[in-house]
Amino acid sequence: MTVLQHRVPALAVALLVAALVGPRASDAQLAATVPITISGEVRTRSEGDWPGGAVRSDVYTYMRSRLAVSAAAAEHVRIFAQVQDSRVFGAEGNTSLSNPDVFELHQGYLELGSAWGSNNFLARVGRQEIAFGNERLVGAADWTNTARSFDGARVTLTPRGEKPGAERWSLTAFIATMEDRGRKFGALTSAGTAAAPAPDHEIAALFATRAIASGALEVTAMYDGGAHYRAFDHSDRSTFDARLRQGAGHDIGFEIEAASQLGTQHALPAGAASYVTQEVGAWLVGARITRPAAAGRRVTAALGVDVLSGDASATDGSYSAFNTMFATNHPFYGLMDIFTDPAARTNDRGLVDALATTAIALPPRTALKIELHHYAPQAGTHSEIGWEADAIAPVKISAAATLELGYTAFHAGPAAAAMGLGADGAWRHWAYLQLKAAF
Repeated sequence: MTVLQHRVPALAVALLVAALVGPRASDAQLAATVPITISGEVRTRSEGDWPGGAVRSDVYTYMRSRLAVSAAAAEHVRIFAQVQDSRVFGAEGNTSLSNPDVFELHQGYLELGSAWGSNNFLARVGRQEIAFGNERLVGAADWTNTARSFDGARVTLTPRGEKPGAERWSLTAFIATMEDRGRKFGALTSAGTAAAPAPDHEIAALFATRAIASGALEVTAMYDGGAHYRAFDHSDRSTFDARLRQGAGHDIGFEIEAASQLGTQHALPAGAASYVTQEVGAWLVGARITRPAAAGRRVTAALGVDVLSGDASATDGSYSAFNTMFATNHPFYGLMDIFTDPAARTNDRGLVDALATTAIALPPRTALKIELHHYAPQAGTHSEIGWEADAIAPVKISAAATLELGYTAFHAGPAAAAMGLGADGAWRHWAYLQLKAAF
């Protein structure tokens, strides 16, 4: 390629920018009329995984870089765009799902706000992160190197004049397309043909909150239609979840949560020639007794249990293993992330997770967080899957940077081998060192 060929694209871009920006306003005028905020983040995390047995250990480093621009184009109108680069050191060009090398638009949306009677109305359309409540069903999964965003639209209604995030009540409606399978843009799946394509995978949800005494009630209703996962297709599920938490700032608090999942799906048993139509009926319950955070309190703690229903025969006419949908599972079922998909990991047997956690503030810059989990299947044999112990020490380096060290150990029980988690009595270790800076 000649020098001129190198210069032509750059010259074309420069002329285009000049044509779009130059005649309208100078940079100073533009900044004065359109408030623009730029933010960014760089996060690296080195992990060491020692699975034990015949599987060799591995040490690797993730890196995630983000740059975002927010522009208040007019009163009650905001444009937001965030690009993200995700990679693994030394794995350039890696396209595996577990260690992706991806540069993409992570978020890009138009936000419109207005008053509606005595309330505030906010609509957001485009690619965006969504996090409902404790992210048990829908979350951004920020711990992962790519995180999660949705292509869709949401509308939120809140009382006017109240602090964002601390309103007496809120109501959010959300709809998104997860996979387009139409004739124009879609890719056919195993369930579709040119004559009869599979339906689009779409989700819709309502999320409501209501402040009650020293806590809140959160309710989620979610429909997930046309999903395909593992050996299941044409999955149409409705999930209803309610969570009540109390005790903020008190000596003792509690949290209870329950969810029900209903619907239909197709299952293709290994070696079978045709699908089995299944009725879905699954559930989840969770409970915590807590010592909540409070001013001047250095030690917080929780004692609780999470139970996700399972299915001892997952390929007959009914299916009862709870699917955690689009949850951020990292905070719930142990930091080693053995159960990022509890149904898949337990071979659809479900999960009983008895847990104890504590966090100790070590002023001025450090804290120590400790967790202990005991795992067992919910359906079929109830012999234990194993134990996990976690320790995390976040260190605040400055207002913009944090350092975090973590270590976890898993001790396999009798049920672990069938789930690929090691022989009975085996140990697995995992540790990480994370550095994050943001502005």
